[in-house]
Amino acid sequence: MSEVSKAEKNGDYPSSAHAWYVVTLLTLGYILSFLDRNILVLLVEPIKADFDLSDTQMGLLMGLAFSIFYATMGIPLGWLADNMKRRTLVAAGMLVWSAATCLSGYTKSFLGLFTARVAIGAGEATLSPCAISLISDMFPERKRAKAIAVYSCALSIAAAFSFKLGAEILSWANLTDTSEIFLIGGLKPWQIVFVIVGAPGVILSALMMLVREPKRQIKKEVNEKPIKFSRAFSYYKENTGAFVGLSLLVGVMTIIAYSQGFVAAMFERTWGWSASEFGSRNSIGLLLFGPTTVLFAGWLIDRMHSKGVEGAAWKVFKVGFFLMVPLNTIYPLMPNPWIALFVSFAGIIGIATVTAAGIPAILKIIPGKIRAQSIAIYYMIISLCGLLLGPTTVGIISDAFGDPTMLRYAVAMVPAVFGTIGFIYLPMINRIYLEQIKKDITL
Repeated sequence: MSEVSKAEKNGDYPSSAHAWYVVTLLTLGYILSFLDRNILVLLVEPIKADFDLSDTQMGLLMGLAFSIFYATMGIPLGWLADNMKRRTLVAAGMLVWSAATCLSGYTKSFLGLFTARVAIGAGEATLSPCAISLISDMFPERKRAKAIAVYSCALSIAAAFSFKLGAEILSWANLTDTSEIFLIGGLKPWQIVFVIVGAPGVILSALMMLVREPKRQIKKEVNEKPIKFSRAFSYYKENTGAFVGLSLLVGVMTIIAYSQGFVAAMFERTWGWSASEFGSRNSIGLLLFGPTTVLFAGWLIDRMHSKGVEGAAWKVFKVGFFLMVPLNTIYPLMPNPWIALFVSFAGIIGIATVTAAGIPAILKIIPGKIRAQSIAIYYMIISLCGLLLGPTTVGIISDAFGDPTMLRYAVAMVPAVFGTIGFIYLPMINRIYLEQIKKDITL
């Protein structure tokens, strides 16, 4: 009997109902976290106008401010997740990022908004390392990719909701006299959006505290001490090529995804669509293609894995990468907004496929004892890539053009340049990864 089936027979995994309940809470948390960080995309133009900011400064708010703690705090938080109750870390993080989002609506300056964005990143840093670790301990390997896919599809759902919900709130705030409404009286429409989208996370934080911590499937010997950072990093040093190589390829995806923080502004400057119009229309494609693709990719990986396909997640990952780069390069260059929008929907399929396949591919090559730490480092790498190089690069290029209507070319250049770099290194990473999955991974 295999180790997985023994674990299932002995009841080491929680009931399916409880496991999926926790996945649901974590997925809702992921949706809210992405909603809170991504809502800024719809508010670029009014914030720029009120604070007299450049595109570069807006890029810093989207990228650098959020990444300061989101990327770097993931590693110590991953270590904590490997050695203490993960549900507590997640609940605390939810409370922090939700409160910081609400406070973003009360800021009076670029510095105040920058500080709030830093706090949002610090709170959200707790989520994914703990979530992936929890999911890994609630599902056997043959069922894990599907559960991870459900969690990962939150990105697409949240992106859609951030546009749709943000557009609706923004329209409501612009058309309604809110001067007498508790907590939002006297705030500008873009500030009201922050306050409203941040509030639900406080409730979800309380629900997360009631979750039962699952039993860790990697059992420690009596008196065994927690794995030290030094030992974990020794593993990464010995296995740099596959781990870092794959992480950097996923980093190309996050660069492309986060560079789209300027897409609403691009549609407004290029074709005259308002933020509300773009948000409502774009949300349809995100909901149709994002979650569907992620769930299908997760199902396909599980299916291939059950048939004994070696490196199933990696094979699916490469398909997504080949779709993602060209489609996201060409859609800003289309002759009219509707064609651009539909081509961008096809680009979502590539991004969603890479998102769904990246984590199962990483889990294939890391030891269970440092799972949360490894996921934290993985998220640090891809977050630093995406947040520092995505929106900031678009802002710098746009300002360098000196013409606001040239923003579309800045948006197109980011996937073209970074995607080409990814294609250059893909054959080498492919060879190293395939060699790595043949190794007996121990720690």
